[in-house]
Amino acid sequence: MNPMPQVSNVTNTPSHPALYMTKVSSASTADGSTPWFKVAELGPSFSGGQIGFPSQDRDSFTFTIPKSLPSGDYLLRAENIAIHAASGAGGAQFYISCAQITVTGGGSGTPGPTISLPGGYKATDPGIMINIYYPIPTSYKYPGPAVWKG
Repeated sequence: MNPMPQVSNVTNTPSHPALYMTKVSSASTADGSTPWFKVAELGPSFSGGQIGFPSQDRDSFTFTIPKSLPSGDYLLRAENIAIHAASGAGGAQFYISCAQITVTGGGSGTPGPTISLPGGYKATDPGIMINIYYPIPTSYKYPGPAVWKG
């Protein structure tokens, strides 16, 4: 089997991207109503009492599609959550884009866990409602399911 390709997502906002995929019968007509699984995320870093956002210093985010992902049509959802105003419910800002892709040379894995999008998050979930200013947090939990590694 050939290795799966790397995919880049342009992310030049001060946030932290997550990438989701959902298998569809046809990428050209899909509506995204099938369950989504997370394939990558890039959260902030913490050091010396400071929080850093790696995506601020990047203009792309590269990840590898899991080798055991079955072949077929998928939607890829790139999601950035800006949390500079997220200290109260409804303050987080979501920036979303999707792409239609076809995976070839895939495996026989079963992606999961899955969530529905929209509807998979609540405004008060950790990682969506967070005060990044004071006291400065020492960790960050990206909302949604764990990344599926395949």
